[in-house]
Order: sequence, then structure tokens, then C-alpha cells
Amino acid sequence: MDEFLLGEAAMIDRLERMANAIPGQVGRALYEEAQIELTEAKRRTPWDTGALRASGKVNKPEGSGRELSVKIEFGGPTAGYAIYVHEDLEAFHPYGQAKFLESTLLESAPYMAERIAKRLDFNR
Repeated sequence: MDEFLLGEAAMIDRLERMANAIPGQVGRALYEEAQIELTEAKRRTPWDTGALRASGKVNKPEGSGRELSVKIEFGGPTAGYAIYVHEDLEAFHPYGQAKFLESTLLESAPYMAERIAKRLDFNR
């Protein structure tokens, strides 16, 4: 009986440690995958001066528990025109394409959960 209680206590301790580690691990996994998506989106980004491509970034994970997210964005003070370049399907781009971020994410969406899951290590 005592061995069972010790085993139960150890199991509860491990489950509590795992639960506390999960948000951080998931956040890191999301961030790492978002960096991969950003790299591909930058490859597709139209460029003339390079400012739009250089403006792409991934923000650190936000939220907690079951509500974690990362934001990939282009624009800001150096490329405030990002939304126009992204959305204008009629514009000609000698390099890159419209919907450079959206197309990247849509293509990756079916595989994203599996790739993120592979990054999680609950044995730490």
C-alpha cells in the first residue's frame, strides 16, 4: 500500500510538472514553426528596395494555457504599404507575389499541428 501511495505521489508530481511545462513548450514550438513560415513568406515577398521583405517578423508567443498564439507580420514604420502589396492581386511583381504570407500559411496549415507536436518533448 505504501509503495502505491509513493507511486501515486510521484505520478501526480510528474503530471503537475508536465502541465506547468506545456504552455512554455507549446509557445516555443509555435514560435519555431512561425520562423519557418516567415522564411518562406519572405522568399515570396515582392521586393524593390527590400524594406517590405526586411519588415517581416514573428512576435513572441502570447496568451496562456490553451490560448497561445504567435503573430507573423509585415509592415510597420518602414513598410506601411505592406497590406496593399499583399492584397493587390492585379499588381505586377517582377519578384515575389501578392498574398505572400497568406499563401504560405494556407499551404502549411494541413501539416502545422503535426510539425508542432513533433517539437514537443514532455520528458524534460
